[in-house]
Amino acid sequence: MLQELDGKIIQLDGSLLGFESLNQFTIRTIEGNPLFALLQSEEEEGVGLVVASPFNFFKEFTFEIPEQEKEQLQLEQHEDALVLGILTLRNPFKSSTMNLMAPIVVNIANMKGMQLVLPPKYDYSARTPISEKIAAEGGGQ
Repeated sequence: MLQELDGKIIQLDGSLLGFESLNQFTIRTIEGNPLFALLQSEEEEGVGLVVASPFNFFKEFTFEIPEQEKEQLQLEQHEDALVLGILTLRNPFKSSTMNLMAPIVVNIANMKGMQLVLPPKYDYSARTPISEKIAAEGGGQ
């Protein structure tokens, strides 16, 4: 899915925590690695976040999008929702983590997106290690 959206602009309207003054981000795929992409700010060249679908690493990951957020995103079909987790890269790579507590949801039909902060009932972490998932799949050396 990320390959298909390469070069497209997502309208995040200041919803990224810590980057509230930034609105537009372009998805840039990472050559040779279809699981990851760079979410690059259109307004500030030095701001970019590595993202991936959490479902590629955490099959059990699930949450509900509140109705108000669905309306804001004009999200009418489940199939139009792209969920991205922000990665914190570490050296070695297998020490990297993904933020499952605050996923980014994008309506691919209109390219509107927002970062959601999930309520405590989900018990996800902002620093969920991806190492076990990478090791299980034989990558990330």
